[in-house]
Amino acid sequence: MEKAVKNGTRTTTGFPGKKYWQNSADYKLDIHFDPETLELIGEAEIAYINNSPDTLSTLLFKLYPNLYKANSMRNTGIASSDLGPGVRISAMSVDGSPVDSVNRRINGTNMHIRGLKITPGKHTAIKISYTYKLNAGSFNRTGQIEKGACFVAYCFPRVAVYDDIDGWNEYPYLGKEEFYNDYGNFNVRVTVPGNYQVWATGDLKNTAEVYEPEFAARIARAELQDSIVDIISNTDIEKGHITKNRNLNTWMFEATGVTDFAFAVSNHYVWKASSLKVDAKTGRRTRVDAVYNHRHSTYYPVAGYIRQTVQQMSYHFPGIPFPYPHMTIFDGLDAMEYPMMVNNLPFEDPKDMVEFTAHEVFHTLFPFYVGTNETKYSFMDEGWATMTEFLFHPFLDPAVELKYDLSSVNDYAGLAEDVPVMTPTAQLYGKARFADKDLKPALALFYLREMLGERKFLQATRHFINSWAGKHPSPFDFFNSMNAEAGVDLNWFWKAWYFEKAIPDLAISNVKRYGSSYRITVTNVGKAPVPVHLTVLLKSGRKLNITKTAEIWSQNRVKIVISFKAAEQVERVLLGNAYDADVDPQNNNWHTSGR
Repeated sequence: MEKAVKNGTRTTTGFPGKKYWQNSADYKLDIHFDPETLELIGEAEIAYINNSPDTLSTLLFKLYPNLYKANSMRNTGIASSDLGPGVRISAMSVDGSPVDSVNRRINGTNMHIRGLKITPGKHTAIKISYTYKLNAGSFNRTGQIEKGACFVAYCFPRVAVYDDIDGWNEYPYLGKEEFYNDYGNFNVRVTVPGNYQVWATGDLKNTAEVYEPEFAARIARAELQDSIVDIISNTDIEKGHITKNRNLNTWMFEATGVTDFAFAVSNHYVWKASSLKVDAKTGRRTRVDAVYNHRHSTYYPVAGYIRQTVQQMSYHFPGIPFPYPHMTIFDGLDAMEYPMMVNNLPFEDPKDMVEFTAHEVFHTLFPFYVGTNETKYSFMDEGWATMTEFLFHPFLDPAVELKYDLSSVNDYAGLAEDVPVMTPTAQLYGKARFADKDLKPALALFYLREMLGERKFLQATRHFINSWAGKHPSPFDFFNSMNAEAGVDLNWFWKAWYFEKAIPDLAISNVKRYGSSYRITVTNVGKAPVPVHLTVLLKSGRKLNITKTAEIWSQNRVKIVISFKAAEQVERVLLGNAYDADVDPQNNNWHTSGR
């Protein structure tokens, strides 16, 4: 980061530097996919622009389907029946010059092309013909879901990110970690059997050519109305004749300024849709879709959940108009996000369905609208998305009980497996993995929101998003941006929550009475800056609530004394609320007769 600031690509105030740059690649893809055999045949034309000040002597590509290649390294389980040759490249050229297999060095999901000279500002034309077989089991963010339904992601060779901090993104995809991709425009043709429908990143440009008129009209209506409608019902599936009656249909999608492309196919899923105005100034609308197996009843309210999440994002938190034309959740075997697409399980627990809908849809902002590096620092997107699980829940479905599980922090913070949040994600293993990449950063943001106040927190958050939309911020850009816009030096807070183990552990260490006055001593045993929420129960049954935000620990205090007056005797003092993590709750309860 210091080198980037010195070079003028980043600043200490959190803005991109005057010399900030990032490379880009536009993709023209022609994909033929057979859901019966799972064979995918693709042609990719890539227009790559080297905006860096460096002459590149190599190109690094990501071949993510090679996770299923027999000899690839993995940190996740794969069924032996899914192992195969991976991505097979039949032809490749760079600026018209063929690149044979001798000059393609493939190691797992990384492919190096050497012997090049790509000067600053150069536009490079790349063509690749390839094929691979989609996994039938071992579903890991992509694959066959069931007979007649597939979610197809990472389905094309892409140029890896080359940035001003690390150079080439050399991290291999091993299965657990997520992704880091540059921005570009996608023009994609997906050809599938005629009885299948396709949903994908981007706008469908030939709706009338692939759908029968009645269904094209339903889609058009859904894009203009607030109510939720059935575009494809189970009755429609039984009748058939949804798509044009051909052996094959080609679906054409376009997306601009996105970091990825994914598509899903089915011949038996139902589709509920609605839309809403996401930008009050322009009147722009976003369509929301729930596409699922009709047998999965927990999916019935999902279209409404998506709608509520998009509304909250556009008008409340963070209050930025939803940036894309549609948001589609597809019934799958994982919980994973893509630009405009989500692959979500049919969770049996309604609480999970509410929270994962909010979580995955919120990923639209991080890492897609703001291009954070999920591979290296997943907390930069997972923290925000996890916070919305408990922030948005009451708005999505207040009838579903909200009781958030903090056990991954409460049970494992401070143990040997626990590490600082800033630890690169590839090094996170064990019981504390979820806590350190998801829940701890979510709680840190939640406590920061309380500390700054909602208005200032929103202002700082919007400032960060607007400053880095379409760009690649580092953690330090985030810290510096929030500091600058909030007008507060929060480095003590970042240090404690992100660079140290951050063990939340408060204790009521003493309660003294002096007539009608009381003095409660709270000790920060674990040192993490967490808020103090005291509930004082009086003899009459009345309650007093006392709150001190996490700011009270900013001066390296280990104890605070809270004084108050009560006209009657205090029977009990309780420390903490539903979102206050604490590894030892046994010292959070004081009673007149003893703990």
